[in-house]
Amino acid sequence: MPARTFSPDALRRIRRDRGVSQRKLATSVGLHTTAVSHYETGYRRPDVETLATIADALGAPMDDFVQAVAA
Repeated sequence: MPARTFSPDALRRIRRDRGVSQRKLATSVGLHTTAVSHYETGYRRPDVETLATIADALGAPMDDFVQAVAA
């Protein structure tokens, strides 16, 4: 089974597809806008609980926010 990691591009794409601003997402999940920006640029990675909250807020399964990586 390939390893999986958080995909900043997936977060950005899903958020934009749903018409949600970084500010609105941050407010709805109790984060600072800077944190969402850092997640989308890959500067930081959300922990599992935060990612679950983000996924719920955007109405997407957590699997949509991860990608397989070569071992």
